[in-house]
Amino acid sequence: MSRLLNIAILGGDEPLAEALLKELEERDLPIGAVHPLSLGEAETSIAFNGEDLPCEPAGEFDWKTADLVFATSRSQAVTAFVDAALAAGRPVIAVGEVLAGHPGAAPTDPGRVPPEAPAARLWLAPDAVAVMLARVLRPLGQALGVERVDAFAGLAVSTRGREGIEELRDQVSQLFSLNATEPGVFPLQIAFNLIPQVGAVLDDGATKGEAGVQSGLRCLLGERAGQIQFSLVWAPVFYGHSIALHLMGGEGLSLENVRARLAAAPGIQLMDERIQGGCPTPATDAAESLDVFVGRLRAGAAEGGNSVRLWLVGDNLRLEASNLAQIAERLIEKQLKSVLS
Repeated sequence: MSRLLNIAILGGDEPLAEALLKELEERDLPIGAVHPLSLGEAETSIAFNGEDLPCEPAGEFDWKTADLVFATSRSQAVTAFVDAALAAGRPVIAVGEVLAGHPGAAPTDPGRVPPEAPAARLWLAPDAVAVMLARVLRPLGQALGVERVDAFAGLAVSTRGREGIEELRDQVSQLFSLNATEPGVFPLQIAFNLIPQVGAVLDDGATKGEAGVQSGLRCLLGERAGQIQFSLVWAPVFYGHSIALHLMGGEGLSLENVRARLAAAPGIQLMDERIQGGCPTPATDAAESLDVFVGRLRAGAAEGGNSVRLWLVGDNLRLEASNLAQIAERLIEKQLKSVLS
């Protein structure tokens, strides 16, 4: 390779961008110039390889100076900039329900980027909920006769980036001061509350966030994604998703079989101690980890079969950053070699 890859990051002032740059550092990819782009006023900087990089305004950026573009913002405003990058012939790697319905979007399993696909397209990585569910269901699935899956997922506010974190923090402060709060990023008060509406409500009653997760699950699990029913809620947690997962199926679905398969599965930490405080939580276990932590395993009887209930937690930012970086790694290996030669 005669030169390094120049990258741009839409939403360069977001927490996901920070996690992405850490992931890119660890993978030691051939990266040269990094341009963190702010969708608003560019007043912050971000670190990469020991250097502080000031954010640039996205509206003034020349897309032809970047070989590869990441979109780490879930703001609706990101769409116009993604369109501009694609029009300039630049591949874009993104995550989030905002771009799920984009006409150029190609939902992508990070480990299976097609070598024959054109690089200059919108590569859409699965979100953290889809990754967590697929990580647990892949070693189980048909082997144990899982026929139906119900999931209830609590999403951390960091999914909505810096503004989501600031809104929860400010509302907590206001409520402790006995002041009224006004929702902005979220449709209702998020502090000390749960909001069962992640994104706009669609005609079928699902939300755009739930449709985005379903798209990611189809990409990761194929036809088996149709077995999964789930609901998403915003939870008053800064970092880390939580999922209550119920599996239903035939005789092969036993507590012993589930525990044995998960204990041997890569990327899963089984925490099944039946003691006070022996279950995983986002803050005490999942933070800064790429693993999915599983606990509270319980067996029960379901109509016409068996059921097993589990509790999952994972670091939403690290999981999504890993997906983005892995797709970039595959593109560099298979499609972008000519750019670097």
